[in-house]
Amino acid sequence: MLGVRRTTVSPVAHTLQAAGMIRYRRGKIEITDVEALRESACECYETVRNNYDRLLGRSLNGGPDREPPKD
Repeated sequence: MLGVRRTTVSPVAHTLQAAGMIRYRRGKIEITDVEALRESACECYETVRNNYDRLLGRSLNGGPDREPPKD
C-alpha cells in the first residue's frame, strides 16, 4: 500500500513502465529492472535502506541480501 492517490501513481507508473523499469497494471506493479530503479532514485533510497538495516537488523525485503553497513 503506497498511501497515495491513483491520479498521482498512474503518470509516474506510466513513466517508469515506458523506461522499462516496471510493468504496471491496475493494482499490480512488477519490477523488471531493479538496478535502473535504484539508479533513478534519489540518494535517500540508500539512506533509508541503511537505517532500516541498522535499526531492525535485516534488509527491507526480509532477507540477508546484502553486506551490513560499514561504520
